[in-house]
Amino acid sequence: MTEPSPSEFQELVKGFFEKIPFNQQIGLEMRSLDLEALTLSAGFDLRPELIGNVWKNILHGGVIATALDTVGGLTAMVAAYQRMGDMHWKEKADRLSKLGTVDMRVDYLKPGRGEHFLCEGSILRTGNKLVVARMELSNDKEELIATGTATFLY
Repeated sequence: MTEPSPSEFQELVKGFFEKIPFNQQIGLEMRSLDLEALTLSAGFDLRPELIGNVWKNILHGGVIATALDTVGGLTAMVAAYQRMGDMHWKEKADRLSKLGTVDMRVDYLKPGRGEHFLCEGSILRTGNKLVVARMELSNDKEELIATGTATFLY
């Protein structure tokens, strides 16, 4: 089997993203992936089980952190895959199966009010073993709710 083409790779990433059980649990769906700019976006809708403050109908902080971590991690996975260059794709897949969050900082800027949320991730740096990503979560009024920076080991 040969290495996937860029469009096949995009579909593989999307398929992987959709199979993660926790993404399904919170309703997180991949919206776009730009392999050139190394950016990824995913969105979800507010549902009763995602609310942290029932009196004010505000998204739970753990859901916000989860969305940031998930989008950052998948963006890091794509960046690491590209960084590994000519390595056989099966060896790349084996290394990427071990990708994990080493450190993550979340800044909660506003209460999580809204009906729909969009999380976007981009890469700050890709090294031989670590990837640093920047993530942002906004609501349907395009208000920035939270930002995050995370380091991923692969």
